[in-house]
Amino acid sequence: MRVLVIEDQADIRDTLRDILEFNGHEVLTAADGVEGLQRMAEKPDFIFCDIAMPKLDGYGVLEAVRKRPEVREVPFVFLTAKAERSDRRAGMSLGVDDYITKPFAEHDILDAIAARTSRQHSIRERYEKAAEVLHRESQAQWAHELLTPLNAVLGSVLMLEQEADTIDRGELKEILAAIHAGAVRESPGEMAAHRCEATSPIAAGCMRAMRENGRVGDVVVATQPGEIGIHAEFLAYAVYEVVGNALRFSGKGAKVAVGGRESAGRYRIEVADRGPGLTAEQRVQVGAFVQFERQRNEQQGLGLGLAIARATAELAGGELRLEEGSGGCGLLVVFDLPCVS
Repeated sequence: MRVLVIEDQADIRDTLRDILEFNGHEVLTAADGVEGLQRMAEKPDFIFCDIAMPKLDGYGVLEAVRKRPEVREVPFVFLTAKAERSDRRAGMSLGVDDYITKPFAEHDILDAIAARTSRQHSIRERYEKAAEVLHRESQAQWAHELLTPLNAVLGSVLMLEQEADTIDRGELKEILAAIHAGAVRESPGEMAAHRCEATSPIAAGCMRAMRENGRVGDVVVATQPGEIGIHAEFLAYAVYEVVGNALRFSGKGAKVAVGGRESAGRYRIEVADRGPGLTAEQRVQVGAFVQFERQRNEQQGLGLGLAIARATAELAGGELRLEEGSGGCGLLVVFDLPCVS
């Protein structure tokens, strides 16, 4: 594991490094809370943090960590010279996982890691386990992943039934959000009843895709106003999925072009990349869980992006088409959607 040690006393910091490295862990160190927060960018798997430190104490570090989506679920253990009930209450209110009192022994450190990691299962892992149970019981034709919004609801409810006594408040919010999202997506009439002006959701989807792929500036957007009969959030998500695919299949620095314009009562959104593209046969076969040349292209995830985008276009009364890119290079994804007055 990659373990971050935040400790202002050099001798304790070095001792922890020796213990962890001897037991096969990669170690990151920080001499105070401010430096510790800077090292969060390296995405540690586990954090040991002193409480009494200059510049920023352990409580400040913990509070900041729990607000950062990329590290808020990382196990966080306080190192402290004392662990009175009042100190523990303060830490627990901020979401600390455990305390280790100084001086400590090697087994204290290793036991803390073992205890937390054995219980640290992501929401997605538990979804998958719940889905496996549903698959066995119902003999449904979906694999161990949750393939539809309804399955997301069922898997979430099953998890609540099985783990009600151990789910913390943060996880409960995530599960309830998944149930809500699944219920909304099972109501296409509700989705299609909304309308939006296209330019803002297109821009939002593009920006999210750029940020999540570390490619800010690599998408060129040129859109014109137009009213479409679908909720703005769903259009933004469909664009995000398509643009994200385009970025993943294009080299860093290669531009992805996104355009949108109204013509003859239709609104056409185009996403063009200069990646490897798809053959005519592959363009016909694209669907959920279909991924082409996975090893060469290093694809990640379930291959749902284009399938989600296509379903969104259909809910808006339109269609999504895959075409050969300009000059036979790359892929052109076209949303052809009816405008609403």
